[in-house]
Amino acid sequence: MMQRALPLICKTAVSFALLSGTAMADWVLDNTQSALYFVSIKKDHIAETHTFKTLSGAITKAGQGSLNIDLASVSTNIDIRDQRMREQLFDTQKFATASVSVDLSKTGVKPGIQTVNVTLDLHGVKKEIPATVAITEVGNTVQVTTVAPIVLNAADFDLAAGVTALREIAELPSISNAVPVTFFLSFVKQAEG
Repeated sequence: MMQRALPLICKTAVSFALLSGTAMADWVLDNTQSALYFVSIKKDHIAETHTFKTLSGAITKAGQGSLNIDLASVSTNIDIRDQRMREQLFDTQKFATASVSVDLSKTGVKPGIQTVNVTLDLHGVKKEIPATVAITEVGNTVQVTTVAPIVLNAADFDLAAGVTALREIAELPSISNAVPVTFFLSFVKQAEG
């Protein structure tokens, strides 16, 4: 469930980075300098932080932003749980990636704190989600960071059955459908030419 939220946050972050419409060249996500985290809550109060190892995305000169999350790259620090999330929750054989997109061609966004609507495509469901992010430009990079966690609901993305399957396999009394997501995305300006 948290893993679902995480892709959404990642996409949101990418969308925010794309808001920098003043750039004359495309910006490409630097996966080595970016991170997307989601939190799962089990047994009512046990929270665990997870991530995805492989993110990609870009912001175009025209103001179109995208973020792609490789769902098979989920990392919970427990191999069997990673496998169960890939198979039971995300169904990565059918839904390999989650994606976030944002259109900033008309509004544009300057560095600072912004609230934007991004479209998250996760598990075959598309949903528009508001996200509040801080955008900064440092040298040839644009950094997009969540100001507040983005809370996703697994049921909104047809993932509730997967959450239930994980709960039953792990013999847990509960796993929350609410999944807080945070991210730090770093986009590097590409040389023109």
